[in-house]
Amino acid sequence: MNRSVFWGLALIAFGLLLLLGNLRIVVWPLRALSGPLALAIPGLIFAAVYSGNRSQWWAIIPAGVMLTLAGVALVDGILPWVNTGWLFFFGLAVTFGLVWRETGGVQRWARVVALACLGMTALILLGSLVRIVLPLALVGIGVYLLVGRGRLG
Repeated sequence: MNRSVFWGLALIAFGLLLLLGNLRIVVWPLRALSGPLALAIPGLIFAAVYSGNRSQWWAIIPAGVMLTLAGVALVDGILPWVNTGWLFFFGLAVTFGLVWRETGGVQRWARVVALACLGMTALILLGSLVRIVLPLALVGIGVYLLVGRGRLG
């Protein structure tokens, strides 16, 4: 497929998606996907730019960021109670890890960004774990004190 056909199809798809969403013509399942699709389409376009010319490593960054945001929007739309902060930072870590790897380590700064984002991912997951484990531990200790020591039973 030549470039003008690719870009033409991508722009038509993106424009129609935005138009249908703005006119509220889109039915519920597609409306729920319209945000993630609106973010994923440009991400896929940038991924295509990189895959077409590997020397344009910079295209990995907008591709990764847009696809990460599409994933976050999708998970947030389906599971609104889930903390998606970890997914955001994990996606950025993968993105900048790819920049570092695909440039053969020339872009050393990308490794630093990837590791920092992995650290943020771990902190957010740890915080989410504490929000679940601590209340469960308190309930378990309370049940043990009441039942396990013969107070109620």
